[in-house]
Amino acid sequence: MNSVHIEEARAINHPFLREREAKGKRPGARAFLALIDGVEVGLLIFEHFSSTSTGFVYEIYVLPEFRGMDVGNQLLLHAEAVALDSACQTLRLFARSLDQEFINDESLMSWYGRKGFVREISPSDGMRKRLVTLSTTGG
Repeated sequence: MNSVHIEEARAINHPFLREREAKGKRPGARAFLALIDGVEVGLLIFEHFSSTSTGFVYEIYVLPEFRGMDVGNQLLLHAEAVALDSACQTLRLFARSLDQEFINDESLMSWYGRKGFVREISPSDGMRKRLVTLSTTGG
């Protein structure tokens, strides 16, 4: 699988992925299209907030016919790599399923938990993962 940065929704051929990108993308966010052998299989929408050294995943979506093929995991790894390249120390997201028949919110939170994310202590139901371990040097 490879990921391609998408500048505009019209560059996406699959109608549902194009719709998800148009609905989910915010000003300042970047969209990445997951491809397998040139076929569009998933979408990642990510934003970097430099003021807080935080990356935010707005959406990871995998088309139903490509689920169970590690695409979601690869998109999450790509989000972490983009966040690290952007000097982010933390990656945040809201674990909300777009397909409740396939995976409910609790199961999705559990999946992210296995990837190192922890629930935030707030009513937001957000999750976060620390990307960088800060080292301190004594003198």
